[in-house]
Amino acid sequence: MYKHVVYWHDTEEVTAQAPLRDRVDCDICIVGGGFTGLWTAYFLKEAEPALDIRIVEAHHSGYGASGRADGFVTPTIGKDIQALVKEFGSQRALEASQAVGRSILEIGRFTRKNRVDAQYEANDYLMVATDDAQLRRLEHDRALAERMGAAQAGILSREESQALVGSPAVLAALRTGGALVNPFRLARGIARVVREKGVTIYDDSPCLQVVPGVRPTVVTAGGRITADKVVLATNVHMDAFPPFRRKVIPVWTYAMVSEPLTDAQLGRVNWEGREGLVEAKSLLTCTRLTHDNRVMFAGGPAPYFYGRDKRQRNMNRPEAYREIHREFLRFFPMWHDVEFGYAYGGTADVVRDYAPHFGTLGGGNIAYGYGYCGNGIAATHTGGKVLRDLVLGKDTDYSRLLFVDDDRRKPPASFPPDPFLYAGARAVTRLMEWKDARA
Repeated sequence: MYKHVVYWHDTEEVTAQAPLRDRVDCDICIVGGGFTGLWTAYFLKEAEPALDIRIVEAHHSGYGASGRADGFVTPTIGKDIQALVKEFGSQRALEASQAVGRSILEIGRFTRKNRVDAQYEANDYLMVATDDAQLRRLEHDRALAERMGAAQAGILSREESQALVGSPAVLAALRTGGALVNPFRLARGIARVVREKGVTIYDDSPCLQVVPGVRPTVVTAGGRITADKVVLATNVHMDAFPPFRRKVIPVWTYAMVSEPLTDAQLGRVNWEGREGLVEAKSLLTCTRLTHDNRVMFAGGPAPYFYGRDKRQRNMNRPEAYREIHREFLRFFPMWHDVEFGYAYGGTADVVRDYAPHFGTLGGGNIAYGYGYCGNGIAATHTGGKVLRDLVLGKDTDYSRLLFVDDDRRKPPASFPPDPFLYAGARAVTRLMEWKDARA
């Protein structure tokens, strides 16, 4: 029997902050207490310590996508770097990729400086191929990185790959800079740090409405906050706001986490470097070891449920966990006796061009950031700097990154309504599987 509870949520107790129960006036109100909102508050306070910043959060920091992530801190920008290169050119794509790459290191420095025990491990990750089509994708990705001017290691042979991670399924691997982290403890740690800097966080305060104006107002069930600037940082829930209603859709992703492995079980698989593994295909399969030597395995189809269904009941999907367990045994047949205690899921935000978007509305007094497509731990850190500069009206390298919606880049195209969206999402999944097989 599995616990349909997010494993990471069991690694740290939560003391909720008081909800909003008043009318408040401040400099900046941030809607959403996940990574994007928290990093934005942190960088704003670093730049302008006197700012009065308030965050409204529907549950508590780390409850949503931020605290349900698989914990891979990667230099990924969206899902389709090739499309970004085609649209913006190699130089701008490289600048964006390097900015997110720097965030990997800076997150590590942040945890050390602020004594945030996020179980940060700077041990890279391996993009692995398990068939010839995936090997061709590794070769294509490496060639694209070289055209962009990015330093890239060579593709590791089967023997070299299995010397790092002893999975008989792995035919080749490409080592990429990155880290692993406990995403929930990271989110809770950032929340603590920004509170210590004077930021007020209101938990259990879902935003019901943002009223635009010279000074926009955020309305919750318990109160109202009027601010000079509002930042919308609700990720998959951006569709609650009219300008974004059809710009983003929620897709579900699933994971399983085992009981702690015994010494005997650990000894069956060579994995001394503890690198994360990501399979080189569109609908990702990934696996890693946790700080307490559990094995996490995630992936398979990323379904869209009719009517934009984000309800927690979708965690109870036995077919998803059966597929994950089959894939786990394909990678690690020697761990046939490993027992899984956690089986859970969550929603990721997907946009039509598979890349993050940042910008402003209402004459510049409402800023937004969303569209990470499941690759947000490092990108949200970069996004916090982008939103800092957009809110402060500064023209910087960050406010000019290709993520920003401006004259050169438009917001993503809209999705159709259901039932067309539901049918289209199923067709896209089949198309991705077909393309992966023919890569």
